[in-house]
Amino acid sequence: MNATAAPEVTTAEVKDRAQKGVFVLAARTAVSQGLRVVSALCLSRLLFPGDYGLFGIVSYATSLGVFLGDLGLSAALVHQAREPSKDEASTVFWCHQALTALIVLAIIALAPSLVEGYALGAQALPMIYVMALGLFLSSLRVLPLMALERKLAFPEIARAELIENVAQVAATIGLAALGCGAWSLVGGGLVRGVSGLFFIWRASPWRPQGSFRLDVVRRLLGFGLAFQLPPLVGTLAVGWGPLVVGQMLGKEAVGYFNWAAALAATPMMFSTILNRVAFPAYCRMQDDPAGFAEYLRTSLRRLTAALCLFVPLLVLAVPVAVPLFFGERWVPAVPFVQWFSMEAILNTLVGLLGTAQNAGGRPWQRFAVASGFGVVRWSLGLWLVSQFGYAGVGPVGLLASLGEMWVTVWLVTRLNPALKGLVFEVVEPFLSVSFALLGIYLAVPLLLPEGLWGQGFLGVALFLGVFLVRERVPGVLPLVTELRTIAALIQARLRRAAPRVSAST
Repeated sequence: MNATAAPEVTTAEVKDRAQKGVFVLAARTAVSQGLRVVSALCLSRLLFPGDYGLFGIVSYATSLGVFLGDLGLSAALVHQAREPSKDEASTVFWCHQALTALIVLAIIALAPSLVEGYALGAQALPMIYVMALGLFLSSLRVLPLMALERKLAFPEIARAELIENVAQVAATIGLAALGCGAWSLVGGGLVRGVSGLFFIWRASPWRPQGSFRLDVVRRLLGFGLAFQLPPLVGTLAVGWGPLVVGQMLGKEAVGYFNWAAALAATPMMFSTILNRVAFPAYCRMQDDPAGFAEYLRTSLRRLTAALCLFVPLLVLAVPVAVPLFFGERWVPAVPFVQWFSMEAILNTLVGLLGTAQNAGGRPWQRFAVASGFGVVRWSLGLWLVSQFGYAGVGPVGLLASLGEMWVTVWLVTRLNPALKGLVFEVVEPFLSVSFALLGIYLAVPLLLPEGLWGQGFLGVALFLGVFLVRERVPGVLPLVTELRTIAALIQARLRRAAPRVSAST
């Protein structure tokens, strides 16, 4: 089957490549986030909650096709110890295209029922058709991207993805300025897909060659399905938002929900970076349990420290920032942004822990956890929204994600004896910071009854004070120490990059 042995790479080399990958992808994400802010500021004044609501329901229906059209076969190729053969890669590539074609046909067939059931209007039907066909822009890049990720070639990936982000922002704002409404969001996504596909293929060494082999599908399917099902279940679980909220509270409420979720998703962007780098890195460290445990523990500590400081500060600033930068029309979304921001901390940590489960050979365990808490999310969402309306939306994800994180970290500790004590290190910082934030949030209006700006500054000052006091409590994870370590690593990486930049100029 033309198999080739994977080149020997030491644990130290894997860590160095992974750290470089995190650095370059973080730099790309920082730039992309700047573009995202510009886009959000412009679109919040050009579009309305109804536009976001329409796009949210339609895009959710088509986004399921991304997961249904991928059986996790490419991840199985990344996970295996040896290099994929030509036949293996070709088989996986054509499987992706065939499955995507079936999904596109199914979405097109079901589209009229979705449009009628949610009263989305005449423009929704062609929108679904266009977005369904756009799924091929994702399926065609899976194998070229897999080849780059397996080689930990993240600088090339970062370059391609930065270009596609710039293209999406420019296209979306341009179409919105022309009065295209929800179609501007669709058009921006398609422009992103086309440009990303072109530059990923240009950077990747992989090209379709070899034969289709059914035995390859059967061999890879066991790991692949277990790997792919948790993200699919996660997408289904998140669907409680656009589907339940849309049915009970209307399309405009979905607009606030989706807009707030997008604004609060910044930490998840860094989670995506870590997961993309961590999975191939963890897979290459399967024979070094101590190195695997140390790398995971260190990543979680540093991620927890950064998120538990900066996200609560953003939560306290949201009541001032949203009307100031985005306009008064988005004020009803403020509570959603606050709840979703805290939920994003948990989802980021769960993402990294789930990656460790997959790399450690426990993908079905990850699927069981994701499925169980997906049911919890839907059940809790139906009950809270029916009982409390808008006020019941926010707590749903936070409560479900807290339970999922607790169970996941406990299961991960059972993979490796060197991970003993990880549950406390992950759960304690979030709980202590969350209770401090809740206390401050309740106390500030009592201390300062009027003035959003004054309340915002007072809340930030109180939180920073409590954060520093927490550092002196015996037995807790020292978050400030981890933040200093992160700063030192960034400085070291910049110093290493500087001579190369000077040499190139």
